Amino acid sequence: MFNHTFLARLFLIGLGAVGLYTAASGLPSKEVSLIPCIFHSLTDLVCPGCGMTRACVALTQGQFTDAWHYHPFSFLIVGLAVAAAFFPMWLKQTWSRCSSAIQNLIVISGIILSLSIWLIKIH
Repeated sequence: MFNHTFLARLFLIGLGAVGLYTAASGLPSKEVSLIPCIFHSLTDLVCPGCGMTRACVALTQGQFTDAWHYHPFSFLIVGLAVAAAFFPMWLKQTWSRCSSAIQNLIVISGIILSLSIWLIKIH
């Protein structure tokens, strides 16, 4: 029923709709807040993903510097969504060709980078 390709396409359609709406309404991407952050609400700290929505909306509007400032991983998230939505077999084959050590290295590097970005945002 729900697979990665479907979810990636749904994400891109939703992102495109929000991007079109904000562009048509003149709403700046920095004022977009679709989903309240539960972590931020409970702790009053930014979460590792805080800024991702604004960053993705900024990408749809071509505001690449703003997107990087809000959350640098937005480029990776949107890129992976495009790959999963339109090139799912290529993405799967590319990942499968990597050894388990390389896959683990990629995942651990992603976690370390996410935590690093989070620590920078906290300070």
